[in-house]
Amino acid sequence: MTPRNSALTLKQQLDRLTNRLHELAGWRDHAQLPIQEVKFSDVTGKTSTLAVGQGWPSRAFPVSLTFSISIPPEWAGQCVMLHADPGGEALVELDGRAIGGLNPFHRDHLLLTRAAGGETLQLRILASPKGLFGTPERTPALRALRLYVPDHDVGAVYEDLLASLDGAAQLIAMNRDPIAARVLDLLDEAFALIPLERHDSGTYLARLSWGTAERTRLGGLWDEYNFEQPAPAPYPDGWRAQLSAARDVLREGREQLLLSYPAEGQLALSGHAHIDLAWLWPLSETRHKVKRTFSTVLSLMDEYPDFTFNQSMGQLYEFLLEEAPDLFSTVQKRVQEGRWDLVGGMWVEPDGNLISGESWARQLLHGQRFFEQHFGKRASVCWLPDTFGYSANLPQFLQQGEIRYFFTTKLYWSETNPFPYDLYHWEAIDGTRVLAHQFYNPAEGYNGDIKALDLAETWKAFRGKRWHDESLLSFGYGDGGGGPTRHMLDRYERLKRFPGLPGLHMTRIEDFYARVDGSRLPVWVGEQYLELHRGTYTTQGRVKALNRRLEHVLPEAEAACALATRLTGARYPREELYGLWKVLLRNQFHDILPGSSVRAVYDVAHQELDETLARGEALRDAALLALSRRVQGEGDVAWNLSLTERECRGVWVPPLGYARVPAGEQAGVADGLTLDNEHLRVVVNEDGTLGSVWHKSEGREALGPEEDGSIRGNQLWAYVDVPRAWEAWDVDASYAREGEEVLASDRPRRLDEHQIRVDRTLGNSRVTQTYVLRPGMRRVDIVTGAQWTGRRTFLRALTRANVRTMHATFESAYGAVERTTHMNTSWDAAQFESPGHRWADVSEGGFGLSLLNDSKYGHSVHGDVLGLSLLRGPVYPDPGADEGEHRFTYSLFPHAGDWRGQGMAGTVGQATDLNAPLTVVSAPAGPAGEWPESGSLLTVEAGAGVQLGVLKLAEDADKLLLRVYDAHGSRGELRAVMPEVRGWQAANFLEEARGVTQERWTYTPYRVVTLREV
Repeated sequence: MTPRNSALTLKQQLDRLTNRLHELAGWRDHAQLPIQEVKFSDVTGKTSTLAVGQGWPSRAFPVSLTFSISIPPEWAGQCVMLHADPGGEALVELDGRAIGGLNPFHRDHLLLTRAAGGETLQLRILASPKGLFGTPERTPALRALRLYVPDHDVGAVYEDLLASLDGAAQLIAMNRDPIAARVLDLLDEAFALIPLERHDSGTYLARLSWGTAERTRLGGLWDEYNFEQPAPAPYPDGWRAQLSAARDVLREGREQLLLSYPAEGQLALSGHAHIDLAWLWPLSETRHKVKRTFSTVLSLMDEYPDFTFNQSMGQLYEFLLEEAPDLFSTVQKRVQEGRWDLVGGMWVEPDGNLISGESWARQLLHGQRFFEQHFGKRASVCWLPDTFGYSANLPQFLQQGEIRYFFTTKLYWSETNPFPYDLYHWEAIDGTRVLAHQFYNPAEGYNGDIKALDLAETWKAFRGKRWHDESLLSFGYGDGGGGPTRHMLDRYERLKRFPGLPGLHMTRIEDFYARVDGSRLPVWVGEQYLELHRGTYTTQGRVKALNRRLEHVLPEAEAACALATRLTGARYPREELYGLWKVLLRNQFHDILPGSSVRAVYDVAHQELDETLARGEALRDAALLALSRRVQGEGDVAWNLSLTERECRGVWVPPLGYARVPAGEQAGVADGLTLDNEHLRVVVNEDGTLGSVWHKSEGREALGPEEDGSIRGNQLWAYVDVPRAWEAWDVDASYAREGEEVLASDRPRRLDEHQIRVDRTLGNSRVTQTYVLRPGMRRVDIVTGAQWTGRRTFLRALTRANVRTMHATFESAYGAVERTTHMNTSWDAAQFESPGHRWADVSEGGFGLSLLNDSKYGHSVHGDVLGLSLLRGPVYPDPGADEGEHRFTYSLFPHAGDWRGQGMAGTVGQATDLNAPLTVVSAPAGPAGEWPESGSLLTVEAGAGVQLGVLKLAEDADKLLLRVYDAHGSRGELRAVMPEVRGWQAANFLEEARGVTQERWTYTPYRVVTLREV
């Protein structure tokens, strides 16, 4: 008997046994049948014959590779698999039925569970000359194509050995040497029981070449060996009992080890395929990715009965319904079975910082309605693993969308301060809570693998084990889709009870949360700021501008159409409005709206958002025209579709109402560089900056002095913008070290008594700004046009305020958040660039200055300097990002008190006026012009902070739906009055009535209140 050689280290033992496994891999296939050629056709209809090894004759995709194959009679009773590498990402169809996707991680698919022998299969491969992440295959070729019969006996012991080697390697890495040594001893014993035929060199080398590792190693030699044989001998039947014996050794030994070293912790697993709706590929390719991924998952579910899978985004499911209704029907069955888990509850996984409160409401409405209509159930878990930060009021929105739980992994990406919790309650700024969880998998994040590294490190990183004994872990290739693999599921069976590693079980995501006792969990309150990807507040400015515009126009269209329907009998265009919202919601996906996609994505986004905007404006204007014909008198009618009384041409227009207004007056001629009205006096410096913004009623200057005593508001600065990683996504904290001020190229020019123009140049870029101060205006508008060119330049506007404060306030979705103006801590410093919606404000005891905008999101407030990010020019992934023409407006609004002033004396009212100016309709009174020249059609009695979210008809009935929110962080009562409405009931974001009919409704700080007509 040979004694065990203890001279080898554990790592050396591991390496030796790994080589034994590579050797065994050559016997995993019982037989193979190479396919020699296929019929090739491209999208134009050109066809040809394509042999394996040949390059595609055309890249006009998708291309089709079709072939028929007769199963050898001797394969009767056997399982038959396909192995294919067509030269790009692809879909496999068997006899017209999609069975799975092809990509570097999914090369093999089951064709027949039990062949009859002699039958003929019809196969088609639909391929794109692109990789999973959109990388072009510039010379695509049909690299591999064969059928094979797997040797289940060899494959089973191979997977046993592979899983144990994987576990041993991780235990060594964790310094768990006693366990690792015993696992390696078991492996030694098992390998010793497995005989291989090594005496015939030709057969042995031919078999070795059927294993990937050995084929790669030997194929890389100078001599260019080819050891292939037509049919090398399979594993001998007479030795198969030895394979079973080896498996028994591993199984029994592992059970013994578990007595001494039980599983440590628990991981609840769920298959997942993070399919970015668009990113490094356009939406059109995502339709194909959905079919590839979902068909793969469905096929694996047939083979692995314990396998569960989760998928979010109603838009992906709608793509599947449109492209492959047969697959959609199968998904429906799996959902009913409980193995396909609906998560997310939204139309897409949207950006978490930039979209409005009403957009969040519609994401939930569209997502949950689709799920309920097509699957008979809703999602209960908000699934946002990859979104770049999370709005402060999101827990309230989720609860109003009937979602109780929140999941992400992205907060682990913060580059400065680790987020402190991974199992916690997240509390919104209104006080609403959801149960939240995230996991940290240092290997592949949410695209996890069922490998010992992912399992051990995810459990190790889980801090919530203090309160709960399990963490989630999602597994499956993602971002570009693909999903779980057969190898992952094979390994799951072998690692779910393994010494020294966490125990595993499959779960539905909702069930994981339901098992958590939340009574002792910590609480995180407010915004979840991601300390990374701050450039996404600015990149691709045009798509952001269209998003902002549509977030105002679509609610305006709904309000106008709802009033026209109720008061004139006009048809309410419910389906069209719903479809317009879908376009907006789709383009709020977390790689479209943030600006982190390729050019092809924005070519489509700009076009469809432009078309949606034009149609929304047309619907609004047509409805307002119909309403205007009811108004007595002559001249234009101004419509105010907000809850703030506003002025137009010297006439005050009531909230949710109208007024006849006189014709606009021609501006007079003036000279000099001073603009003046009853509220402000504005002085423009010779260099194009602002020398003064004097607030007349308060008798004080709004702009602060520079170090030399001069006042120079609205400075434009251009910075070198070369982030160390994630170019379109990121702005580095050090960007301000390399910048130059962009001064006026000529003396400012007076256009009329209300406007002064400043021209600036930066290289080949031109920036034109017009300072505007008309009668009645309480703010100075800075109307900006830019012809932007050049790369890696970051343009920002900086204004020093004559205010001292430790905190600044920024508008967020249906609310506002405060952030510090100093850098006392690393948490403060990390927020050097922060998201905000229509305004940011600095205020001291009795005075403040607000910076408003109509399409920008990146802000900074450092000390007394307000900053607004205007344009960028990253190179990746769109080398031409932001190149071209831009038009936007930002404004300076000095005010008495803080930002919470009433009506147009407050920041919220001014921001509304800038972003949603009154709509003026030219309409003489019609035959039924019975309404007075001014009036409100619906009255909301509430405090100054209550703002309109939307007025519309419900999606399921001709009932009015009114949504308002508190924008000031105040509390009170509200009452909605419209003669045609008998009463209101409270409702949620899904437009479902909750509770009894009431006349008055209480609201609390930052609370959203939705009322549905009884």
